[in-house]
Amino acid sequence: MKPKTNKKPQPLKPCPPIGVIQVMQFQFFENGKVKQGQSQHTMMLEAYCEGRLNLFNPYWKRTVQLAESKLTYRWAQRKLEAGEMTAEQFAEYEAAHETCTAIAVCEDTEWVKVGRIGSKRENISYIGQFIIVRRQKAGPMECVVFLDGESFGPDRFQHDLRSKPGTGRRKAYAFYDPSGLYEAMKREEAMRAESDARAAQQPPEGLLGGDPWQ
Repeated sequence: MKPKTNKKPQPLKPCPPIGVIQVMQFQFFENGKVKQGQSQHTMMLEAYCEGRLNLFNPYWKRTVQLAESKLTYRWAQRKLEAGEMTAEQFAEYEAAHETCTAIAVCEDTEWVKVGRIGSKRENISYIGQFIIVRRQKAGPMECVVFLDGESFGPDRFQHDLRSKPGTGRRKAYAFYDPSGLYEAMKREEAMRAESDARAAQQPPEGLLGGDPWQ
């Protein structure tokens, strides 16, 4: 049953522009002991929207706290009642909650959680922007991003070999990269490193062919 919407609608707060996402990097963190109200799992999203891919300069970055889907669903109900969310937007959260509920009872599911994308500094969650993350008992992790009616996700998560408990380093990472920009960047870096190595092996220009005055 959907919540009643008798309250006077409030003006919707516009979300910041998300840009045309060419690449998104996903970095998954598994926190140690956490206090009440803190999340055991977080996902950092880094979006790259224009120009050449530079992993040190994302267009925008968000750290998303992951929790049980019922918490996000209740939050969406409150936003709908307050007139801060449309019925169409609420339907997305309702469908996400139903999907998570169905996935959670699967034998190969370790856990499935939802995270609201927002601004920690402003203490707000952007309406219509959230992620669903599933950890399988034996197999790769999965993540789907929902941004204003659009959805996408990475192909496969990889375990970070340098990850160690208690260090705060990410546990796994993945890329959404439909155009192959990450691989192109790696090829360019390899070619540049090879060129620099060859240049380092060459003798100084003045010594080519003997002494400069010969």
